[in-house]
Amino acid sequence: MNTNMTKVGFISFFQILSFAAMMQASSLSYNGPEGTKSAELTFAENKCQVKDYSGKTNKKILFFAQADNLKYLFRKDGISMQLNRPVLNKEMANNGMRTPDANSNQKLEIYWDGINKDANIYGAEEISAKSLKHATLQSSKDCEIRNFRKLFYTELYPGVDLRYYDRDNRLKYDMLVHPGFDFSEIKMRIEGVNELSVNSNGQLVISTNAGEIVEDAPLALQDGKPLFAKWVINEKTISLEIKNHNPEKELCIQASLFFQGDEYKM
Repeated sequence: MNTNMTKVGFISFFQILSFAAMMQASSLSYNGPEGTKSAELTFAENKCQVKDYSGKTNKKILFFAQADNLKYLFRKDGISMQLNRPVLNKEMANNGMRTPDANSNQKLEIYWDGINKDANIYGAEEISAKSLKHATLQSSKDCEIRNFRKLFYTELYPGVDLRYYDRDNRLKYDMLVHPGFDFSEIKMRIEGVNELSVNSNGQLVISTNAGEIVEDAPLALQDGKPLFAKWVINEKTISLEIKNHNPEKELCIQASLFFQGDEYKM
């Protein structure tokens, strides 16, 4: 498929509706100011905020975003997720005090396996200077930052495009599978997790030391109608089962992520 044609079709669709091995998450260092808490999750270009141990900008991190206790670092082949949950012991709970616990921090790596290494990644709907108070981070004298409301991956897999955006301070994403292409190529591999499971609501539950990250049950739409869809777990790899779809028509798959940590330990 012509990449330019696919990109145009992808943008038009959404206007009306992870390369080589990555360094481990433990090697990532975040040296910028803390993100602002707001009702909107935004995506900032990594120009100088996310650094490696040498102090240089980690160029494998292209964009990043923050939702309260969870940071998302977007790579070409996936997402690094950094969780930080304030917890309370019994005495602190009575006094209303918070402190980080040794087990409240967690780093996860989500990889899109088997992707197109030439996928194009870019921000869309740039946030103006007047709206920067709602952005992930603001620019400083030493670092110019561009913030966006949406993040696009075109041709993540052959004929498959991906869009990230905010929905109620959750990281939501849509995957558009173009006619003639196969959704079964979409596979997520998750490293650093304690356990993966699917609950009675069809949600993917990613259990960590810091709490649970929940990914909504997938919603598959074709011709505006929902199809049966579910997550399939094979050890650390997640794929999709979708029934009764027509491979000659566009298929849209939607899901969102949110952090479900315990409020405190007793």
